[in-house]
Amino acid sequence: MRLSWIVAAWGAFMLAEPVARAESSGPAAAPDAARAADLEGRTTRARKQLGAKAPVVVVDDAFVIAAPPGHDAALRSSVAFTRDVLAALVNGRFRSLPKAPVSVMLFFDRDRYEAYCKSALGEACISRFGFFRPDLRAIIMNAGPGLGTLSHELVHPLYELDFKDGPTWLNEGIASLYEAPALAKRGEIRGVTNWRHPRLAAALRSKTEREHARLDVLFGMSDDTFRGDREDLNYALARYACQWLESQGKLWEFYARYRDGFAADKTGEKAFREVVGKTPKESHGDFSEVGAGPQALVTPSDRVCRDGACL
Repeated sequence: MRLSWIVAAWGAFMLAEPVARAESSGPAAAPDAARAADLEGRTTRARKQLGAKAPVVVVDDAFVIAAPPGHDAALRSSVAFTRDVLAALVNGRFRSLPKAPVSVMLFFDRDRYEAYCKSALGEACISRFGFFRPDLRAIIMNAGPGLGTLSHELVHPLYELDFKDGPTWLNEGIASLYEAPALAKRGEIRGVTNWRHPRLAAALRSKTEREHARLDVLFGMSDDTFRGDREDLNYALARYACQWLESQGKLWEFYARYRDGFAADKTGEKAFREVVGKTPKESHGDFSEVGAGPQALVTPSDRVCRDGACL
């Protein structure tokens, strides 16, 4: 999601209150003193902002997940979903969870979500679904439409740590891929076709836009260009480039080669060619056949899957 860099009022009041219970998606080392203090501070701030009875859960000593009072059951479902997503994201994908804790503020109706942005951040929410603020290390989310935005935003702090200088198109491509996740078993995740597909399909069929919907335009695309006038198309193109690679079992091999060889391969074309066997330009025909074709559309709100069940 687009980031906002306006300085926010993120009040910090350290009250004598224990850290919320912790839940883990796998073995984790005990937090050091600085991290423990950060976790406690984030727990305290969440209850200061949402109410003393707000449910708060710490997951993997990395994410402090909070919701307004009265949403305990919804928070439990969100925590279980978060644990499954994180277990998959660090299973042969990203190398580790964030070193610095991240707050996750969940709201289950748009009015409360919008009110929180204005009161805590001093500005309107920058997306109707949710967003990650790296300057605050916070995910703020309207969970009313479903949990797809949560799995999207969880990618960003992991990518930020794992591929610090990586391009925005790949960051948002992977995040958007998993905003419609299928989690068939523990440690596995894949993206299913979602609401972004019609934008790409229309562009690929358009005489005026098809050149902007080519697979190869991603490679070397600047962050400013990604966020420019065709941002919606760029999101769709990046997402389906990632889904196309994932469908062949090549996404994460490409990602690792690109990340590890970034100093000598700024565009990612070399890594792509090594993994796919062809250049992005040579692969566009195969990609466009899939990208422009009719597909069953699945939105985050009506299919967020975990252990074979869809929430």
